[in-house]
Amino acid sequence: MAPDAASPVPGVPSIAGPGAPPRRERITLLALCLAAGITIGWFQPQPMVWPWLMIAVLALFGAGLVYRQRRPPSQRAALGLIAVATVSFGAAWLTLRHHYVPEADLAARLGDQATLVRVRGEALGPPVLRDRSAGSMAQFDYRPPATYFPLRVDATVSRDGRGAPVRGKVLVRVEQTVAPFHAGDRVEATGWLHRLAAPRNPGEFDYQRYARSLGQAGVLSVEQRDLLTVMPGNRNSVHGDLLKWRDAFRRRAGGWLLSDLPETDRTKRDALLSALLLGRRGPELDGVGESFRRVGLAHLLAISGLHLGVLAGFVLLLARLGGHYQRWHGWLLIAVVLAYLVLVEVRMPVLRAGVMTIVASLGLAFGRRIRVSGLVALSAIVLLLWRPDQLFTAGFQLSFGVVLGLVHLQPVVRRRLFGVPDRLASSSRKMVGQWLCSAVAVAVTAWLIATPMQMYYFGTISPLAVPLTVIAVPIVAVLLAVGYVKMVLAVVLPSAALLLGLPLMICADVLIAIVDGIDAVPGSFVHVPYPSAIWSLLALAWVCGLIMHRLRWQRRLLGLAALAMVLWLCWPMLPLGRSPALRIDMLAVGDGSCYVLRSGGSTVLFDAGSSANLNAGRRSIVPAMRRLGVRSVEAVVISHPNFDHYSAVLEIVDDFNVGEVLVTPQFLEAAGADRLGPVAFLLDELWDRSVSVSSVVQGDARTFGSSRWKWLHPVGQAQYARVNDGSMVIRIEAAGRHVLLCGDIQRKAMEILLNCDDDLDACILELPHHGSHHDLAAEFTQRVGAEVVMQSTGWTRWDRTKGAWEQPLAAGQRLVTARDGACWIEIDQDGTLQTGRFREPAEPMTLDVLP
Repeated sequence: MAPDAASPVPGVPSIAGPGAPPRRERITLLALCLAAGITIGWFQPQPMVWPWLMIAVLALFGAGLVYRQRRPPSQRAALGLIAVATVSFGAAWLTLRHHYVPEADLAARLGDQATLVRVRGEALGPPVLRDRSAGSMAQFDYRPPATYFPLRVDATVSRDGRGAPVRGKVLVRVEQTVAPFHAGDRVEATGWLHRLAAPRNPGEFDYQRYARSLGQAGVLSVEQRDLLTVMPGNRNSVHGDLLKWRDAFRRRAGGWLLSDLPETDRTKRDALLSALLLGRRGPELDGVGESFRRVGLAHLLAISGLHLGVLAGFVLLLARLGGHYQRWHGWLLIAVVLAYLVLVEVRMPVLRAGVMTIVASLGLAFGRRIRVSGLVALSAIVLLLWRPDQLFTAGFQLSFGVVLGLVHLQPVVRRRLFGVPDRLASSSRKMVGQWLCSAVAVAVTAWLIATPMQMYYFGTISPLAVPLTVIAVPIVAVLLAVGYVKMVLAVVLPSAALLLGLPLMICADVLIAIVDGIDAVPGSFVHVPYPSAIWSLLALAWVCGLIMHRLRWQRRLLGLAALAMVLWLCWPMLPLGRSPALRIDMLAVGDGSCYVLRSGGSTVLFDAGSSANLNAGRRSIVPAMRRLGVRSVEAVVISHPNFDHYSAVLEIVDDFNVGEVLVTPQFLEAAGADRLGPVAFLLDELWDRSVSVSSVVQGDARTFGSSRWKWLHPVGQAQYARVNDGSMVIRIEAAGRHVLLCGDIQRKAMEILLNCDDDLDACILELPHHGSHHDLAAEFTQRVGAEVVMQSTGWTRWDRTKGAWEQPLAAGQRLVTARDGACWIEIDQDGTLQTGRFREPAEPMTLDVLP
């Protein structure tokens, strides 16, 4: 039976046309019940498995008894009991997968601290050489690139060489280059095994949760290549042979796609083509991917229904050259899709589209019609059974939410905007017009559904996404078709594939030029306050009501609801109530410092950098500031010219409207002394961005909001033997309370401050030099007499100095980023102090072990 060519959702494979008979989508109900059960299991106070399983078994038993009566009321009751069983099973399954691990699993043996281990296992991929750093200052990371590869561990090795069985996956990072090897080879490695850190700042990406969803227990850091031993894999291992074949297939496919392209401006183009056609998302894609995300086209970079739809259409077009549709075409589609899933790097959108395409192809092979909503529900069930925690990720929700919106709402939007589709258009002009109307309806529906979720996860809106999608989708479709044909011809007829290099380059360059041009337009993306989950759900309900409403009173009610939701979203930004006189957010950046100070509508940053992660600006600081509601920055204050205090300044300037940057004269002298160094580079980049740079010295004063800042150090043009002794020391007054920011001052600066006439008393103190302890530092802190001490530091310094500071700081409260994550302090208008932590001090992640 031939599929209907007019699928209600462009790009989504379907073999059920509009004439398919209506019937209850019971599989959709099962998918919703499974999602509800997983949600209950995620938020339950205490993990439970057996009670949920007992409820599921009893409900299924009851459904069987009731269904035997064969009467409509009994059948409805049986369906309700099956729904209860599905919900209970979902809760039990999520609990089992998320909270429990087998005793032999490697994840059960990991704690919060790194462990020195020797492991043995099978390489799941070849070694890949990557730069250690990203960000605006990455060029000043002089460490050589590191080598990465995935490893499936099957044993830990003791000192006498005996192996203890264990299973789990880790990402191996070797601090040096290593000789090439293949997937399937046996590897023995000695290094420090640690779990990926949980988010330590608001708005930060959860790499720990992402790694767990991939089945990855942690990261194994190997310091030298000599600690890595590689041996050929077992020649009789089918799994190893499959891994080698997969890697060779992917490597050759990349060559087939990117060969014979012009050499000019290849970095962006190759990254775009690799992402669109092969699903590869390397560091080269970061800049391009960020532009696509801002303008609302990130979905085009994720292989999904559009990509597989183009591939399936191309395959069916070739198959139809021999005649009408045949059932064997379905089996051909399945084989092609499975081969493509092996070729690409699998992620949630491509899995969803792959499952839907395979099920639709099975329907074609057996001559059965399958509704699109049933395909979506079945693919959701399969993926949730595989990875139930994916329900709470942005990718899963955006992927399935938008597809469901297209299935159920897009036809209504099409009729409301342009009338009933004319499927019998008599001319090419009318056909193009009908396609354009449908494309606009699809883009509008997808934008309406995706925007509340985009606001919730990313705090942005892309106002130009609808017209840009209408323009970009045809270009992407042509690019995909040309790319697929080029890869096929590169195998069978390389000379013909050579001719497709130029059109492929033109399509890619045009798409990049359009996105970059729109991205440069003011207002192409707008940052908004992050809404709550309840607000986002209500916004989705409002969108559905807006599309489906029929009566005038419903329209008025929707208008009132829209006004109420806008007020609800903007309420925290309104100048109502009493705001604190000063709020300090100490962000967790590892070995570095970043303090966000807000007072009376003004925001000032004191330092912004990290030596542990040169991409801390993009990964940690900017997302945290967005989540905290920062819209602009009046000034960035850099305490001194040490890398870990300014490496993220350019990211702050690029993402926020920064008024000026304040530095010391010693900072300017350091730039003049090394014109090729990072300090001079920073000042040159600030000049290119038209950001004012001013110097401040002892005795200067500024007012930011309702806070008054006074500089106590350094002295004018004084020379200091240590760079740290030239750090700024600032005393801030707000609501009768004082804060002392000390940067990295050491002995010489402390001696000057202790012997001067300036008042050092403060209720809040930044512990000097990230908490380095010595006798004069202890005397300095006792002289200040702070009630709350802030320490921005990494684990190494914290572990080394925490005992030494217990006695001097026993009378006050100590906030440490290495232990607590991001911390905040508020000085109320009446001078009251309040503090908080992003993470509680004793909050290690624990997993119950199944014997």
